Amino acid sequence: MEGAMLWILGGFFRILPRKADLYLGRVIGRSAYHLAPGRKKLTLANLRNSLGGELDEGQIRKIAVSSFESLGMNAVEFFKLPRLNPGNVGLYTSLEGQDHLEDALGMGRGVLLLSGHIGNWDMLSAGVSLRGYRLALITKISRSEALNRIWMGYRRKLGIGIFMGRGTMRESMRHLKNGGIVGCVLDQNARRKEGVFVPFFGRQASTITNLALLARRTGAPVVPLYTYRDGDIHRIVIEKPMLHDKLDDAEEDVLERTAAYTQWIEKVVRLYPQQWTWLHNRWRTRPKGELM
Repeated sequence: MEGAMLWILGGFFRILPRKADLYLGRVIGRSAYHLAPGRKKLTLANLRNSLGGELDEGQIRKIAVSSFESLGMNAVEFFKLPRLNPGNVGLYTSLEGQDHLEDALGMGRGVLLLSGHIGNWDMLSAGVSLRGYRLALITKISRSEALNRIWMGYRRKLGIGIFMGRGTMRESMRHLKNGGIVGCVLDQNARRKEGVFVPFFGRQASTITNLALLARRTGAPVVPLYTYRDGDIHRIVIEKPMLHDKLDDAEEDVLERTAAYTQWIEKVVRLYPQQWTWLHNRWRTRPKGELM
């Protein structure tokens, strides 16, 4: 039943003109803001805790609504992914800083991409893969079997490899050894056993260590990139590789790398706060012994 509903929705959104899709996406997002009180409350709390000292309440609420609208547009654009191809991807995405990625690939150790849930991250992946790069993503398995099947199917049709579940690190290292690109997002809450605590908007946030571990073990350069929505175009920005000296103390090394990656994500979120997923419970896992 769930799969059938997603198939029907996909067909509906695919036949609509692009501007109509985006309009409906904004409506869906704005409606969700009012109809999901729990997520609205969490979004506002996250914004107040992160930016409350810099913005007034009106500005915070405006960002909150825009964040929901951004996710609504992402949702309707999701169903357009199967129509993307190397010939038309330039109509939907632009790429800035491609030379940074080429330079990193020239080092001969593969490339690790650092990004977050800013803008439309599926369009970012498509924009990289459809320009001829051998991209694979480290991703979580969705709780919805139907959504997981459709979502990962769309990604594979775009030429994107999927690494998830057991064996992810081994597959990632093999892909890097063969000169491939592995993408990671580091802006979601990590369970205590798979993360380390690093500062994010002035609060300790449990952050997954897979990117730092891969960088340490393989020596692959970490290239930060993000996308933001500019009208109906997704602008992808690739920055210079983040290179770190390998420390003797493995735990300290992983902690320092993860902290640096997280600070980069904070920098980008500050640039485009209205396009980040503030409704996610980013600070859910707390350090042991922390006073509430």
